[in-house]
Amino acid sequence: MKTSTEDFYSELGSGLPASTEAQRQSWALTIVDRDIDLEELSGLLQAEKKVATRFLWMLSGIGIISPEKLHRSLPFLLEKMSEINPAYLTAFANYWLIAGIPVENEGKAIDLSFEWLLSAETNVTIKSRAAFVLFKLCKKYPEIKNELRLCLLDQKDKYSKDFRKRADKILQQLDQE
Repeated sequence: MKTSTEDFYSELGSGLPASTEAQRQSWALTIVDRDIDLEELSGLLQAEKKVATRFLWMLSGIGIISPEKLHRSLPFLLEKMSEINPAYLTAFANYWLIAGIPVENEGKAIDLSFEWLLSAETNVTIKSRAAFVLFKLCKKYPEIKNELRLCLLDQKDKYSKDFRKRADKILQQLDQE
């Protein structure tokens, strides 16, 4: 006999590809309310791309509802996504802003965030989030402050006006510290 988690996993697997934001929010609430372990659902990352992508989006929703729940699972998810599909890692720019960065992932967060910020292939949204993640980490690791400043000065005029505004905001805050 299937457990309720197995049933829920099946429901997600079949429902995520055509899901709406409202449905994903409802599932996120269910996951938080029932305290379903995200590791038990992580197999969805190995499903077809639409399932995996929408699962990644749903994880953000879980983090908004319960940042601590997502935070607890981030080390596992970082390792799992690195193995399954490194392209999924860009979702962490958002997860780290929503739920914080687990201490054991801080080094990886610094490396990945600088990589995303400097990569011509990374979209502007991820670049902005990566810059904010790095800014948060500057408080704990002031030695990265100058590198972040140099990267932002190099990147800020290459993309949208919105990105430039965000970069300027971070640069101004770096100068105030």
